[in-house]
Amino acid sequence: MTTPQTTHPTTATGNTMMDKTELRRIKRHLMSWSTGQFEVGPANQDSCSTIVVADPAHLADLLDTDLVGDNTVVLAPEGHGADPSRVVGFAGTLDEPNAEMSIGYDFFLQTQDYATSPFMSVLGPTLVRVTGPDDLELFLADADRAREEGVFPDIAVVPAVRIADLPGLGAGPGVDGPQLRLYVNAEGEISTSIGGCSLGRVGDTLASLRANWDRRNAASTAPCAVCLGAVLPEADRTRELLARPWLGRYLAAVDGLRMLATREIVGLRVSGFGQRLNPALDHHPDSADAATPLLFWNDESGYVYEPASGRTFQVNLAAATAVEALLVTGSAEQASEYASPRSLAAVDRFFTESGVTLAGIGSEVAV
Repeated sequence: MTTPQTTHPTTATGNTMMDKTELRRIKRHLMSWSTGQFEVGPANQDSCSTIVVADPAHLADLLDTDLVGDNTVVLAPEGHGADPSRVVGFAGTLDEPNAEMSIGYDFFLQTQDYATSPFMSVLGPTLVRVTGPDDLELFLADADRAREEGVFPDIAVVPAVRIADLPGLGAGPGVDGPQLRLYVNAEGEISTSIGGCSLGRVGDTLASLRANWDRRNAASTAPCAVCLGAVLPEADRTRELLARPWLGRYLAAVDGLRMLATREIVGLRVSGFGQRLNPALDHHPDSADAATPLLFWNDESGYVYEPASGRTFQVNLAAATAVEALLVTGSAEQASEYASPRSLAAVDRFFTESGVTLAGIGSEVAV
């Protein structure tokens, strides 16, 4: 008797077929590569997680290095001629603004520069890049307005949109680096991103690239001196980021707002960005620690977002007031001036049992 065969939907990529599960994995790698943040789990310390190659002519030499391991996803233009089990082909381009790349017939990614993004229509997954000083100026103006007025740029919180190279914009280098992502340009130079400064060339070892990455970052006083190093003067970028130690928290708020928007929860306000749920707390400075949970609210509910895990908790407005008091003051004793001890104890117990710390963190404040 013939054993029935299970079939799965597939996506064409060049001369190969990719099932939906594999395509989702590739998309996560691509988003991790684009943003400089984890999307695919811990980086492999022995090789790079995701590599994009602009010119297939460099593939043969690249695949012979220790940059490529068993779990590395390598993407290159279609027609690359390499083993399709080792290299994923894509059409279009990733390294030009206002352009598009695609994998098969089911996934398309548009790239826009930050200055153009407010005027574009979002039709699908979109990557917004800082490609020069003008883009950085507009990004910072949007962040300043959010901080002062509580108004976040629409394009940043659309679920289909991601901002590229977040470590270079104040999110902190975190796990970014040659083990997480690499880009090989048409000349064979290697960086962590399209706008990044060179760390070496095809043929160099992972240890060599990592040493150069560490050296450049050690010489800078702002997060990640590499991923935007070829498109922004480092002195200017450093000055602007140091003047805004809260940028990582702004980017965490953007992440939370975007995640809630995927559940059609919109029109939210963010504590510490232009206002507080409890106006009596307005005189307290906000934390500059990007890992400190954030409180969002609308007229119906509050939402507590933990940046480290990406978890969101919905609470009623009375509980949200107690959460805010704990987050802003940093202690139950000081928070008791703004919320009842009973409410404070209840929310602290609930979040502690959920593995979320509300009080006693984020003591560093933004200026």
